[in-house]
Amino acid sequence: MKKILILAIFALMSYANENIIKPKKCEIIKLSNFTTLVSCNKLDYIVQTKESRREDEDNMKKITVLSKKDSKIIVNKLSE
Repeated sequence: MKKILILAIFALMSYANENIIKPKKCEIIKLSNFTTLVSCNKLDYIVQTKESRREDEDNMKKITVLSKKDSKIIVNKLSE
């Protein structure tokens, strides 16, 4: 009985490893010094950065999500 339980646990772990815990395969393409294209699964992200003046300042400027149907800006920080 213990052997069947152990085999069932290993089978379940193997199934979970193949189907549930899949690492995302992303491709990163640097278009310019301040623009990067990140492609994961069926979505593409255009990440635009800026040169920060101070070390503690965030350099993220804009993130745009692109899909087959539309595009949407999810982060848009105006210059201060």
